[in-house]
Amino acid sequence: MRHRRLGPGIAGVVAWIALVGAGPTVPSPSFPAPALERTSKGIVIVSQSTGGQLIAADIVVPAGLAQQSPGNAGVAGVTAALVLRTKVDGGASLADAAARVGATVSYTLDQNDTRFYLEAQPGQFGTLLHGLVDALSAPATTELSTVRAAAIAAAQADAASPAVAALGMLRQIAYDGTGYAYPDSGRQLSLNKLSAADVAAFASSYRQGQGTIVALEGAVDESVVAKVRTEFANFASASSASNSSPLQPPSTRGAGSHGSPIQNSVARGNEVVTHRAVSAPWVAVGYPAPNMYGADFPAMLVIEALLGRGGDVHSFALGSDSSLPDEFVGAYYQYEAQPGMLAIFLNGSDANVDASVRDLQSAVNRLRGAVLPDAIVDHGRRLAIGQYFTGVSTLGDAAWMLGRSAASTDGPNFENLLPLRIAQVSSADVRRVAQRYLTGESIGIVLPQTPTQR
Repeated sequence: MRHRRLGPGIAGVVAWIALVGAGPTVPSPSFPAPALERTSKGIVIVSQSTGGQLIAADIVVPAGLAQQSPGNAGVAGVTAALVLRTKVDGGASLADAAARVGATVSYTLDQNDTRFYLEAQPGQFGTLLHGLVDALSAPATTELSTVRAAAIAAAQADAASPAVAALGMLRQIAYDGTGYAYPDSGRQLSLNKLSAADVAAFASSYRQGQGTIVALEGAVDESVVAKVRTEFANFASASSASNSSPLQPPSTRGAGSHGSPIQNSVARGNEVVTHRAVSAPWVAVGYPAPNMYGADFPAMLVIEALLGRGGDVHSFALGSDSSLPDEFVGAYYQYEAQPGMLAIFLNGSDANVDASVRDLQSAVNRLRGAVLPDAIVDHGRRLAIGQYFTGVSTLGDAAWMLGRSAASTDGPNFENLLPLRIAQVSSADVRRVAQRYLTGESIGIVLPQTPTQR
C-alpha cells in the first residue's frame, strides 16, 4: 500500500509564509502541437509526436465506476482485470505478452470511464494494440473466479485503510445514487455474485465509438495513427444510453456545480463516523469543487496548493499497477469527477486532531475572507504551476493529459492553456472561488475500534 505524508501541513498554512517576487513565467506553448481527428464512429484520436523509442497510448473507453449498479459494485475493476488476462495471439495473456517484449499494459478506473494504457516499442506496438482491442470485445470470463477472488481480497484490504474509509464516506455523501458512491474495489457481497453475464454486459460499453478517446505520445507517425484507425473501426457508432462521453461529463447528484451561488458562511453538512483498527482518529473534510473543465478550475488548483497538497489526482486511483493508500495527509483534489471534490485529510499522529481541524477552518475562513496579499497568491500560483508540470513528467502522464485535454471544449490545446490560466489567477479569484465552493462542509471521521469491535 502507498504511504503519503506530503505537503506543508495545515498549521503551516495558517502561518501564510509570504514569498515576494515577480509572477510565475510560463512557456507558451508548453507542449508540442498535437493532431486530432474524429472517426465516423465518433472516436477521437489525438496524437503528439515527441520522438524517443517508445509509443504510448492512453485509451479511454466510456464505462467507469459510475456505471455500476448497487448489485454489481466491483464489476468495473473485475472486467478491466479480465481484459489483461485475455489470451492473445500465441496463447499468452495480454499482460504476459506485453511483459515478454518489455512493454507495459495496464488499466485505471475513473468515474465515467476506464483507461487502458499501452506503452511499447514501435515494432511491438501494433501487435499488442490488436490484442488489446480484441480483448476489449471479449474479456476472458474463464478467469472470472480467479479475478473475483483477488478483487475480494483487495476490497477487504482497502476497507481496512482509514484514508480510504474517510474518502469513501465523503463520496457516499457527494455521489449518492451513482456507482461512484461505492468503493472502487467493490463490495464483497456484490463481488461474490458477479457472473460472466455481468462482465459481458459491462464490457459491451467498452466498444462504443462516442466517448472513446485514443491519445498517442512518443514515436508517433502517420502509420501509427493509421493502425489505430483500423483497429478501432469496428466500434459501435453511438454510445449506449447508460453511458456518457467523457467529452461531455454527466451531471452527478451532489452539491457543487460551478454555477452555484456564492455563499457567505461555511455550512456544516453531513458528518459520518466509522471505526477501524487505528490508534488515533482520522478526519477527512470534503467540499464541492469544479471539475477540470470548469472555469474555476485554475483558481481551485491555487487554493489546493495553498492548503498543502498531499498528492495528485491519481492518489486514490485504483488500477492494475496501483493500489489505494492506507495513509494520506493533506489536500486531495479529485477534479476528474463530475462534480469535483476537494478533500482535506488529517490524522491522529498530529499532536491534536481537533486543533488541526480548527487550523483548517481558520485557513478556509482566511481564503474566504479579505482579499489575500498578492505575495501569498503568487506563492500559490507558483506551487500550482510547478505541481502541474511535475505531474506531466512521464510518457504515460503526457498521454493521460493529452487525452483529457482532447475531451475539453478547448481541445488538445487545453494542456497549454491551463498553466497560463493558473498564472493569471488573482487574489480576487481565490476569494470568489473559495466563497463559492468552500461552503458545504462534509466530514468523514474514522475512530479507533472499541474492544468489543476488535
